[in-house]
Amino acid sequence: MKRVVSAISILLVAVAVCYGQTGKPVPQIPTITYLEGTVTIDGQRAAIGDTVPLGAVVETSVQSVVDIEFGTRNAIRLSENTTLVLNSLNLQTGSQLRQGSLTLCLKHLARGERGEAFLVRTPSAVCGVRGTSFFMKVESPASTYVCACNGAVQILEQDGGLLREVVASHHKGVRIADTGASPHLEDAPMLYHTDADVEAVAADIGYKINWNEVNREE
Repeated sequence: MKRVVSAISILLVAVAVCYGQTGKPVPQIPTITYLEGTVTIDGQRAAIGDTVPLGAVVETSVQSVVDIEFGTRNAIRLSENTTLVLNSLNLQTGSQLRQGSLTLCLKHLARGERGEAFLVRTPSAVCGVRGTSFFMKVESPASTYVCACNGAVQILEQDGGLLREVVASHHKGVRIADTGASPHLEDAPMLYHTDADVEAVAADIGYKINWNEVNREE
């Protein structure tokens, strides 16, 4: 069975702390920088300042949210009722979004062999997305919604073949359905998130989105 991949590539190389445009510390390793409600890492209650090791399972409960920053200018937000499993070997080659939704703003990324940025899997897909700002949600075990909020998104076959690249300066959504044969892609409206949601994540790393032009990672 073919599965879709939304691949998104992220730089994770250093272990020191540097500073973003706002002057606040930006952690090089995945670190929780904002938290509301109940969030766990491998079943243990999480707090601001906790690091998130490779292979960890991060979960948010109802009415809960958590921001994780990594690299020098990269941030990810888990919305409520979300489960994200980090790859145990390399964050950029296959973390799993089991349920819920993610908002990401990526400004400093490493490149994979095919030029992809960060690789994330869902129950219905292996999803391939390239920065800069984007949103993704598991709608059901057979459906994934991805939005190129401000940048470029690559939708890939399991073997890495390109199905479609979505580019937008101000939100362009696509729904990816696992039909049991070839994945089915269809355009979709802006759903589940707002400009303000994406701007809040960008602000974590001192970045202001220009909705009038397509922006890519640095």
